[in-house]
Amino acid sequence: MKLNEIIKYWWIPALIAIFLFAFWIRQLNTVPDRILSYDPVFQYRFTKYIADFGVTPLWDELSYYVGRAVSINNYPPLMWYITAFVYKLFAAGATLKTTAAFMGAVFGAMITIPAFLLGRELSNKYGGLMAALLVGTAPQILVRTFGSSFDNDQLVLFFILLTTYLGIYAMRKRTVGSVSLAVLGFTAFAVTWGVYWYPFFVLAGTAVIYFLLGIIFGDRKTKMNFDEKIKHAWTEGKRNIAVLVSLFAGIFIAASLLSADPLGSIGALFGFAGNAEKWIVNISIAELQPAGFALANIGSWITMMGRFAVGDALIDILIFLAFTGLIIFGLAATYKKNIFRKAALLALLAISLFTVTAGTRFTEFTSGFMIILVAAGFGYLVDWTSKKGRFPLALAAGLGLAIVFTAASLGYATGLVVGPDQDANWDGAWNFLKTQTPQDSLVGTWWDPGHMVTGLAERRVVADGAHCGFDCKYTINDRIVDLGKTFATNNENESVQIIRKYQGDSPKVYWIASDDLIGKFQWLQYYGTGCDARSDQKCPLYYQLPQQSVRYTLNGDIGLRDYGNVIILPGKVPLALLKQETNAAFFAETLYYDNGEVKNYKLDSNITELMQQIKPVTDQLGLKLSQQPLPVTVWVRSDYAYAVIIPQNLRNNIFTKMFFLEGAGLSDFKQVFRNEEVKIYEVTALEGKN
Repeated sequence: MKLNEIIKYWWIPALIAIFLFAFWIRQLNTVPDRILSYDPVFQYRFTKYIADFGVTPLWDELSYYVGRAVSINNYPPLMWYITAFVYKLFAAGATLKTTAAFMGAVFGAMITIPAFLLGRELSNKYGGLMAALLVGTAPQILVRTFGSSFDNDQLVLFFILLTTYLGIYAMRKRTVGSVSLAVLGFTAFAVTWGVYWYPFFVLAGTAVIYFLLGIIFGDRKTKMNFDEKIKHAWTEGKRNIAVLVSLFAGIFIAASLLSADPLGSIGALFGFAGNAEKWIVNISIAELQPAGFALANIGSWITMMGRFAVGDALIDILIFLAFTGLIIFGLAATYKKNIFRKAALLALLAISLFTVTAGTRFTEFTSGFMIILVAAGFGYLVDWTSKKGRFPLALAAGLGLAIVFTAASLGYATGLVVGPDQDANWDGAWNFLKTQTPQDSLVGTWWDPGHMVTGLAERRVVADGAHCGFDCKYTINDRIVDLGKTFATNNENESVQIIRKYQGDSPKVYWIASDDLIGKFQWLQYYGTGCDARSDQKCPLYYQLPQQSVRYTLNGDIGLRDYGNVIILPGKVPLALLKQETNAAFFAETLYYDNGEVKNYKLDSNITELMQQIKPVTDQLGLKLSQQPLPVTVWVRSDYAYAVIIPQNLRNNIFTKMFFLEGAGLSDFKQVFRNEEVKIYEVTALEGKN
């Protein structure tokens, strides 16, 4: 091969370098034998099953006990099989969890490949390389596709871009081979994600927009009158319809043969976009809130374009304007260059705007499409300036280098701050459940930690984050309501009866009360009792206050702990006061720890003597102390890291008794494990009653 032919393919080593950089920044904080919690643990659990037994289970007996059938639509297995295969053949002594962590980085870096192909298809190799770099480094994408986040986001975005490319390529080539290749891509997508039809609507949108543009502009290569434009648009439209029908039929047949439920996938796509709150748990997930973006807000657009922002307002606006300018330039350049490409770019823009209205969670997908628009515009800019002389080309190259430097810097900075979450308190809880409880035990808590119960503790769970639908004995709606009521009710017997509903044949049931539920209790209360703190003032919530500072006396003892609006005066019995400007008042009840045991201190109705004792302190602080204690409880963590104000409506519920009172006042729940974050109870009333 001659030197000029080798130089012709310079973009190949450039793409390899981008892939390696994307992998490197994704594995910067990868820790051996550690992955991110929540969904990655769900993915790991089934990967482990395949590594151990070679196949996926027919029945998931741990999640949503009494479980549900495992199907490709609910449990897409491609990522699990690939990871298990790599582990068996190439792990070289590494644990499966370590292999999974690094494979997360590999899958994330792989997104650069279809990004290049799609960017090149819609512009040229310069646009393709820019697309690969931006997709590989975009903070909005990277925070969900880094190594330790062993989730399906990586392969989902990979196949969204790949099938979009293959579909557009098939519409351009219109050959049996190109359509078959696109069907193959969608088939692989069907065993990766349940909503695998999503990119098909980009292709359908491209066909519709191309038809409309054909009526307006014609072929652009020849002059046409209106009738000729109509005829040309109709001819092209029929050819595109033939491709789409063939593609649809191929995907439908392949998905049916794989039992991937093609109709269910289409229904899920439209159902979720139209009614995300059908599963009420989505109401409490901020990133799934519909219409989550104000399109008039520049910050929303910056996020949709991958969140390339350095934190300096001027620089961020300049990056935004540069990206916006490139999108506009790409759309303008295709006016004369290629109407089909213009249609595809407009379809990507339209689908991106529609997708983001379903919730901020989907800006990861939107970012991929918007980056393709930016990159295509850059490709056309290079193409245009190369014909205008050295100076315009130098300006385009300078802009490209600035984008490359900014993207690489932000990607590296983001890679430094993402990684596995490590918490010794939760590790201790999972280890206790795994080693100190019967194998068939059932564990309940709020739905958030469900994947860790099944994946790390290896125990049955009442609910997790996989959103059990109508294929379960009780839907996720039933379970969320029951979990909220179990914690929010004051009636211990009611909690026990709810738990009994899910016990099945489990010999023992354990219940977890954890500190993360303090901040989430709005939803437990709302689902469990119907009391909505967002609109009803009769439903106050726990108010958590971190310790801000400590003041010392002259002899070096702690004289005051400051929690913002709350101050605590240490002593044998700590005294807690709420302050508002220059006014202050005692809490009527203080819960504190003495030698590891929680104590309850209630003020007498006459606090005159107590006021005199602390008068030097209140005078020094400039506070006027009220003679009337507040009818509210304050709880102080044993290490004083934070305090929690407990309103009267929550004082006697099950969660308060479990977490703040360490089980005091409960007769059917026995505390068997505790640390600062996690309290585990055995439900003694259910022993042997299955």
